[in-house]
Amino acid sequence: MHTLHRIVRQVNRTHRGLGAMVAMNLVAAKSRRCILNVAPAGCGKSTATNIVFNLLKPRVARYGSITLAGLHFLQGELKNFEGTIVIDDLGAEKSTWSRVATVSTLAHLTYSHEVSKYTQSLQLKIDNFNGSVAFNVQPVLMQSLLESDDWVAVIRDKIIRYYHLVRPIKPQINLPECEIDWGVDYTAVKIGEFKGKWYWKLFQQGLLEWSAARCNEHIPAMLKSCAALDGRTKVQLSDYVILSRLMKNFTLERHMVETYGFESARQFLQNAYYMLVEMASFPHLTHEQIAVDYKVSVRTVERLLGNVIDYCFVKQNEHKRIEQTDYAKYILEASGVYDKW
Repeated sequence: MHTLHRIVRQVNRTHRGLGAMVAMNLVAAKSRRCILNVAPAGCGKSTATNIVFNLLKPRVARYGSITLAGLHFLQGELKNFEGTIVIDDLGAEKSTWSRVATVSTLAHLTYSHEVSKYTQSLQLKIDNFNGSVAFNVQPVLMQSLLESDDWVAVIRDKIIRYYHLVRPIKPQINLPECEIDWGVDYTAVKIGEFKGKWYWKLFQQGLLEWSAARCNEHIPAMLKSCAALDGRTKVQLSDYVILSRLMKNFTLERHMVETYGFESARQFLQNAYYMLVEMASFPHLTHEQIAVDYKVSVRTVERLLGNVIDYCFVKQNEHKRIEQTDYAKYILEASGVYDKW
C-alpha cells in the first residue's frame, strides 16, 4: 500500500473525510508548493493542518497569521528555510488588501524561492527559500481573492487549491494516531518522460486550476514527492494513481467559480458550496440541520434554498427532506467525495 494511501486510511478511521486533505498537504510540503485549504468553519481545516504539523515536526513553523509587513521580522528566519509554514486562518488578517498581499507574496516566495520588496516603509528581502506554505481559508473570503488582480497575475497559477467538502458528524477532540517517514529528497527522484495516458489524465486534472505551462511544472514535482514520501527514487504507476485520486478535488473550482469576463468579474458561489458541503456530509439532510450548521433560522434556510435550485430541491413527503439534483450528484462524485479508501 502506498504511504499516502495508508495516511488517508489512518486519518479517516477517526476523522471522516480529512485523510485526503492531509495527504494533499503532505504532497505540497514535500514538493515545496503553496496550498490553500478551503472549507467552511467547523469542517476540519485546522485539525488537518494540526495533523500535518505533528507529522512534519521539526520541519514546520506555525503562525496564526502573517502580514506582508510581518515578513520583515521573519526574513532572517525564512532565509535558507527548507520546512513548511502553516497559517491556520487567513481570516485573522484584518483587511482584504492584507489577505491578498499575504497570499500573493508567499505564493511568489514559494514558487520563485525569493522575494524582494522595497518601499518607503518596508524593506524585505528573502532568498534561498526552499520550503512550502499551507493556508486555511473559509469560502466567504475566497471572493476577495478572486476579485483581486493578483488572482490572475500571481495566485492562480502558483498555488494548489484544495476544496474540502465533508463536515464532521461526530467531531473528535484528539488527533488521529499516524506517522510518516519523510522519505528521500524529492529532487533526487527520477520521473522519466512526461507522456502516457496517466500523465495525460493528471494534466487534464491540473488544467482545472493551472495553465498548461504550470501543469508541466507542478505535476512532475508532485509525482516525485509522492514517490519520495513512499521511500523511492523512481516514480511508479502507484504515484500516478494516488495523485490522480487526490486531484479529483480540483474539479470543484470549475463549478464553484462563475465569471462574466475571461479574466475578470469572478464570483465564488458560496451558497452553492455550502450546500454541497451539507449534502456530502449528511445522507438525510433537513432544513433544521442546515440552520444549526450555519446559525440561521429555518425560514432563512427555506429562502436561501431558492437561490441554489441547480444543486438541490425539497422533497415533499411525510418529512421534508433536501435532495441532490443530478448536477450536484455529478459534482460530488467527480470530486471524489464518495471514494472509498
